Amino acid sequence: MKNIRKSIIAISCAAVMSLGLAACNDEVSAYEIAVKNGFVGTEQEWLRSLHGEDGEDGEDLDISDLYETAKSEYGYQGSYLDFCRELGIEAQLNNDTEKIAENITSVVSICCGFSKSAGGPLNKTEYYMSAGSGVIVDLNENAGTAYVVTNYHVIYDAESNEKGISDCIYLYTYGAYNRFVPGTGDEYGDGMKATYVGGAMQYDIAILKVEGSEFLKNAAAKDTVNAAEFGDSETIREGESVFAIGNPDAAGISVTSGVVSVKSEYISMYLADGASATDFRVIRTDAAINHGNSGGALFNAKGELIGITNAKNVSEDVDNMGYALPITQVKYLCQNIWNNGGQTNKGVVKRAMLGVMVSTSASEARLTADGHLEIYEKFGVAQAAGADSAAYNKLIENDVFKYIIVNGGERVDFTRQYQLNDMLLTVKKGDTVVIGFERGGAPMEATIKYNTDDYFTVYN
Repeated sequence: MKNIRKSIIAISCAAVMSLGLAACNDEVSAYEIAVKNGFVGTEQEWLRSLHGEDGEDGEDLDISDLYETAKSEYGYQGSYLDFCRELGIEAQLNNDTEKIAENITSVVSICCGFSKSAGGPLNKTEYYMSAGSGVIVDLNENAGTAYVVTNYHVIYDAESNEKGISDCIYLYTYGAYNRFVPGTGDEYGDGMKATYVGGAMQYDIAILKVEGSEFLKNAAAKDTVNAAEFGDSETIREGESVFAIGNPDAAGISVTSGVVSVKSEYISMYLADGASATDFRVIRTDAAINHGNSGGALFNAKGELIGITNAKNVSEDVDNMGYALPITQVKYLCQNIWNNGGQTNKGVVKRAMLGVMVSTSASEARLTADGHLEIYEKFGVAQAAGADSAAYNKLIENDVFKYIIVNGGERVDFTRQYQLNDMLLTVKKGDTVVIGFERGGAPMEATIKYNTDDYFTVYN
């Protein structure tokens, strides 16, 4: 089927019909449409060609295009993985090297220089470095400008003279010449000087900016640098294929693969300053995550960014337990940082607070209509708000949360407690928030105006 690329819409229509969706006017099979478009052979031979087993046919078929057409024109509701499985082409998911190559060009190695006094009679200054990873999330090659997301702990060191964020941060794209040696001046190879825009230690997120980079300007002609395409970590499934890309052991950018082990869970980690610990919500994966992967990318099989890798379990009793911050929360954090000083390189996270204590009282797994398991949690107010809190006299003990609407936007119905926390990250000063809840089984709403700084907590 040499002309299959020219007939992509026709094939898309046929593929969607096989999924039982509203499709073309003529009730014909995908094979019959393939024959009309020039395929010569049996139906079995055509199916094999979709797998790329015979000739060039499989190479010409763009499954991503089929999937996008199925969603936009025929209302297909399943995930990309579902679509591929139903067409019987799952093998292509795990070996899309072109997409992986594109993903690699959106990940950078990060080198940070630090210094501290050596002590002793000479009290010399010692220079040292740390290494990690980052993901390009916004790019203007012509201007030589890029924004990069990484982990806060990648660029911070509590033991340095500065006791904080490095003022010597360089980024290296895949294949770039790296000769980073802190304390030697500005000879850093093909490294791009980056500055800190903002972040929050408590969320382990930092944003870096590159400005006026000649390397980026030259890369425009080579097409070797790209911004990552954001996915949706809310729609991922356990068992879904993923790829981790980062700078493990400071050895350069590399790729590991695995699956989503747990869609959402909490792990306890020390903050970057080592002084205290907190709970981070993460995706768990069995893709290899090692020192230096921190701040790197977790992509789904379609090549969409679904997480920022930040930790691994180093216990001798476990294997293959790596973690990534869910990209949906990361997007909320980045926008929050930008809204709260990021434009002036002093960004912090200001999170809206209800002022109530929230707890989960029940949890169960349910099989969804499309055959997936989802966890549903019942959560509500465990302790009512004080007089100076946003929800004072609006939410009381035992109220059960049902949904949230931020500033007249889309209603978000709760299935997990973390959704409430995430959505509060999107609230700005002056916004109005509507909380839907049940009180004694009766549906109710509370309207809260976030018109004072006292209703926000600052994280930096």
